[in-house]
Amino acid sequence: MVASENEISYNILYHTFCIIQNVVYIWGMKKLSNPFLSAGYNGPDYFCDRIEETQQMANFIQNGTHIALFAVRRIGKTGLIHHVFNQYKDNSDIVCIYIDILSTQNLADFTNQIATEVYNYFPKKKHFGRKITDIFQLFRPVISFDELTGTPSLSLTMETKAQKENTIGQILSFLDSQNIKIVFAIDEFQQVLSYPEKNVESLLRTSIQTLKNTSFIFCGSNQKMMNEIFNSAKRPFFASCTNINLDFIDAEIYKQFILQKFASCKKEITPDCLDFICDWTGLHTFYTQYFCSQLFFKNHTHNTLAIAHETAHEILKLNENVYFQYKNLLTQAQWNLLCAIAKEEKVFQPQSKNFISKNNLGTPAAVKRSLDALLEKEMIYYQTGIDEPFYQVYDKFLMRWLKIKF
Repeated sequence: MVASENEISYNILYHTFCIIQNVVYIWGMKKLSNPFLSAGYNGPDYFCDRIEETQQMANFIQNGTHIALFAVRRIGKTGLIHHVFNQYKDNSDIVCIYIDILSTQNLADFTNQIATEVYNYFPKKKHFGRKITDIFQLFRPVISFDELTGTPSLSLTMETKAQKENTIGQILSFLDSQNIKIVFAIDEFQQVLSYPEKNVESLLRTSIQTLKNTSFIFCGSNQKMMNEIFNSAKRPFFASCTNINLDFIDAEIYKQFILQKFASCKKEITPDCLDFICDWTGLHTFYTQYFCSQLFFKNHTHNTLAIAHETAHEILKLNENVYFQYKNLLTQAQWNLLCAIAKEEKVFQPQSKNFISKNNLGTPAAVKRSLDALLEKEMIYYQTGIDEPFYQVYDKFLMRWLKIKF
């Protein structure tokens, strides 16, 4: 049988990656037992693409430009931040500090989170670390330690309203006055909208706009709330940042990445298996990485489409109990709409007559109520920033399960 042009290209690519991995092995580079990460960051070798976004963010950091990073949940925004920051790990001129504020409930929590990350970043035995420790002593901190990691956590004394409102500005001003370039990445920034204090955005904007050596990367997975913060002319942060919208990784680039990682461990993966993975996960970073991780764990030296189908079935079976719980948490109308969106995969006009009648969803008003509820619960999301915005189920595995079961 004569090989097709695609098969020849695939074979050349596969054997090229095998040669590369042998060179890498000889040089003794650190390797993971499973190269597909669904959480955390383990260096550039395990990070797929984002070349353009990485360069963009690096340029903005060098110029001191504030960034608002928009992305749907689990598409890799946190990994991208760590990937960008990794470039500066040996650069003594730039300090990069990552902060996740999803668990914070108010302004005091937010301030303590920043204080903790700053306190833990700078070594206490060095000059600047001692200065940081001294400045925090003014706020009479209570220091506790994580039971598992032993990492210190600071709780500053902020008894009056004025102290709560001014402390974060004082910390940032002190850091900025040290003539060290600092970049703060604040993840899940939309959380500030849920604080009981309604002036947090104004307080932060006032503090930030006076800084000369400090810049910020604000990111969040709730696109509606992030757009409200940064793109509404009525909000304090309007026009204060350069927006970056994180899209899905190109299919061919992702396929090459997957192929390379399997080849680096002397495993083959067929072209139709690669096609299935990218289609089934919708190129959504978390789900693609998780699927590849599960496939890799099966430890086949030759991974075929049949093995990919088997893996997909196992993933859905593993999560089935959770998916049935979702059904119990939603109204029947909400569940019916969720199933309808899953079947279509992408819905551009959920209140259209054709979509409603096809799926027996009742009235446009009822669909609107269910749509709002599903968005609020983050069961679905609205993909904006493109020519034709659409609604889609957030969890790609749930979407596939719903298409099969209902």
